[in-house]
Amino acid sequence: MKKIALLALFCGLSFAGFSQVKLGLRLAPNISFNGVNSEGSYNNVTNEGSGLRFSAGPIADFYFADNYAFSTGLWYTVKRVGLSGFAFTGEPSNSLYNIQYLQVPVSLKLYTNEVAVDTRVYFQLGGTLDFKIAEKYKEENDNFLYKYSVISDKKVFKPIDAGILLGAGVELIMGENTTVFGGLNYNRGLVNSIGGVEYNGSKVNNDLSVRNSYVSIEIGLKF
Repeated sequence: MKKIALLALFCGLSFAGFSQVKLGLRLAPNISFNGVNSEGSYNNVTNEGSGLRFSAGPIADFYFADNYAFSTGLWYTVKRVGLSGFAFTGEPSNSLYNIQYLQVPVSLKLYTNEVAVDTRVYFQLGGTLDFKIAEKYKEENDNFLYKYSVISDKKVFKPIDAGILLGAGVELIMGENTTVFGGLNYNRGLVNSIGGVEYNGSKVNNDLSVRNSYVSIEIGLKF
């Protein structure tokens, strides 16, 4: 987190030196998954697979040199959380959720020189700050987190998440003011996303940690 904050500060101080600003839109289907650390009453809880979700929204690239840009945006992103192995009623149980976020990326893009006519490769390094706008359970009968949420009258997931953002891709200049791009991104969760939900007077996140991540293929247009 400190490294991401320092990167954001560095880029913010560079605003006055921006030589060009490119705005655009991106669409990024992703494979969403989560890591689980569990102990105590939840020591048999494990990750329950992965799922196809998506992210979309505007981007803004602020160039402070020909080969360097500060990149940000506002993305609507859906993440999947899947847990299994806890017996709420003495039977095998799953907890499946879709969590909707507004993601704010804070990153640095590094560009190569042209590798072909009007074509450059870029690498992206930074992080995301994610603001939850909704959490939706996929079922309720076997969903132990949903049951805990009802009992404790608290949301399952924290209102804010954060992650590392890594990426690489290719940009193709299509005209004087139009650029098409495509690439691969990896967003790795940094913090436990389980919030203040309780069971029997004890916070679930004392013994259960869930970090949400995804790998996405992004395509977009800048102008």
